[in-house]
Amino acid sequence: MEIEQSVTELFEEAGNKMATGLGGMLGCELEFPTPSIRLVSKKEFFTEVRKKQVMVRMRVTGDHEGEVYVFCRLKDAVYLGGTLIMLPPAELEERVKKEIFGEEENDSFGEIANIVSGELCSAFDEFYSEKLHFKKADLESVVPSKVKMDALEPFPPGHYLIIGYPATMDGKALDELILLFPAAMLGVQPPEAPEQEPPAAADPSAGSAKATTTSETSARTSGRLVDPEEAAALLGDLATDDVGSTGIPVETVAAAQRPSVVQPVSLDDEARDDKSEPVILVVSVDGNYGPQLNRLINGQGYNAMLVDRKENFKDLSKTMKGRVKGLILVMEEIGEQSFSVAIKVRTAFGDRVPMMAAGDQWTRSKVLQAVKYGVCDILVTPASEEEVLEKVATYFKAAQSATV
Repeated sequence: MEIEQSVTELFEEAGNKMATGLGGMLGCELEFPTPSIRLVSKKEFFTEVRKKQVMVRMRVTGDHEGEVYVFCRLKDAVYLGGTLIMLPPAELEERVKKEIFGEEENDSFGEIANIVSGELCSAFDEFYSEKLHFKKADLESVVPSKVKMDALEPFPPGHYLIIGYPATMDGKALDELILLFPAAMLGVQPPEAPEQEPPAAADPSAGSAKATTTSETSARTSGRLVDPEEAAALLGDLATDDVGSTGIPVETVAAAQRPSVVQPVSLDDEARDDKSEPVILVVSVDGNYGPQLNRLINGQGYNAMLVDRKENFKDLSKTMKGRVKGLILVMEEIGEQSFSVAIKVRTAFGDRVPMMAAGDQWTRSKVLQAVKYGVCDILVTPASEEEVLEKVATYFKAAQSATV
């Protein structure tokens, strides 16, 4: 796939800036020659990158929101960090050999990552048409052989633009310093999968076979294939073109499991008294609908708790000690920021807690992304009280039954 010349030139300039900034910081001559740039999937990336890595997660804000990732071989990260804190040569060599990446190395390499983010900001300000700002978030060690390709960590499945700089430091060759950008963030469209035939209505058995094949090719979404009519019911008045003729993979609860009459979950007095009452967590990603939805759910006898997208969900999960039995992401703009929050929430609370997404700008591709990131059903907003409570009762009761 051919990458636009403007993108190539952008990252050439970014490499020059990073080499100058880091070289000055480390007191050495650092070179990042013209990078290789190509489109990869998560599986392809970890097929190519086999050695232990340090991954820096960077938050992106501006015209696009999301995350980009910087990868550096673990040995090189120890070497660069040790150089920054001026370790004696013998001690530095020993730490590199043993791949010691402790608190001291973490802090020093974090300072290096701050320079990288600053130089990326500068390059994008000068050489890119859209405004993007980069800020270092956290970093972690990654063992490629242990990464699960369908998991959300260390980054979710999808298409990424890999920018690899074959670095040298004072003439010493290092492994590539890698930047990993979600393809969509840079306007790069991955090749589309071949369109799948809709099931033949005249032959139920043939239609079933085709649906099964289609479902298998969409296994990463983990949902069953629903037909256009069912998709329309789920998504309200979405245009047929947005839905597609073969339906949308969405994991739904079978009709027999849906309650005919919506009733609040019954919680006994003991559960209320010892503060172990189950909770529905309403995560307000953006917009004003989150508080409204939270009040509506609480007003029907449920125990809903409203939190902001900036919440530390891992800490919250530990604090709640398994009390969270349902998750609702509420958003106005359905995009990279929303899905980034979905990843954090799903990672913190695990796969067994049902997670719905509420918003008003759903398209076929956004539904597919939502399902891929762990959403089990969609609530099109603004929704009636009956619609909200039906979905809440369905998934919350299902989760309650699973914990009994």
